[in-house]
Amino acid sequence: MTALVFLLIASLFGGQQAPRQAPLELKLRLLEEINRGRIEAGVSPVEYSPELSKAADQHCREMLQEGYVSHWDRAGRKPYLRYAEAGARGNTAENITSLRDSEFPDDLKILWVSMFSGHQRFMAEVPPDDGHRRSILDARQTHVGIGVGYGGSGMRLIEVYEARYSHLDAMPGRVTLRDTLTVSGRLLRRNLELVALTVFYEPLPKAMSVAELSRTRSYSLPAEQRHQRVQIIGARYVDGSRGSVEISLDGAFRAPLNFWKGSPGVYSVGVWVSETGREPFLGGLLPVIVEEGKR
Repeated sequence: MTALVFLLIASLFGGQQAPRQAPLELKLRLLEEINRGRIEAGVSPVEYSPELSKAADQHCREMLQEGYVSHWDRAGRKPYLRYAEAGARGNTAENITSLRDSEFPDDLKILWVSMFSGHQRFMAEVPPDDGHRRSILDARQTHVGIGVGYGGSGMRLIEVYEARYSHLDAMPGRVTLRDTLTVSGRLLRRNLELVALTVFYEPLPKAMSVAELSRTRSYSLPAEQRHQRVQIIGARYVDGSRGSVEISLDGAFRAPLNFWKGSPGVYSVGVWVSETGREPFLGGLLPVIVEEGKR
């Protein structure tokens, strides 16, 4: 490595070595621990997701480089915004743990012990403060991404779980309030029923300082929302409406995307599904960035 390249790296990372990532073998070993716990709890194992893991790695590196721990990133994005940009179309739940150590060694054995201990802390939670454990053992989860960053200032570990029951077709990443969009997709299992679509609204994310990030805690989907009901062939709902979501026998669906707030922001399309005779749950999510646009 030339002296010039070394100086550039040192300036980018404050003289410290860039955060390192865990090898795939350690992530798959942690996957085994995750699925061992799920099987013991009587729920199906989850599948490893390279796409979720890559996005989780990126967030771990940023947290380590910037010296914070938060579900938000420096750009002010919540997890579901970050993972959707990485290609996720299911509903995600992110667990984060950290280890601060001024001299975290470059030793894979120590790294594995730290990863395993972080997962064990999640599993040791007790109600009512057991949100991480419930995410791990949620029977509706189908996939998991594992992100790790470690270096001189410690370690960050992410387990991000995804309930992937529908596929939402890609839409433009950024649109304006003047644009007209159609939501389309399909259910991924034959035993599923589409219950409704929900469009959640929140303001556009804003950059956050490390001090602001340090004050954040848990996150959730926005409280502001509007529902779009499935069309009933030859019938109407009690209020006289027919519903705006078209669905075919093969599980394909489509509906207009209404920017109902009338303001720029993030409009996240949620897909509510139900397995026969069971309570509906969110099985798909796709955020869309909506800007003001020229008048």
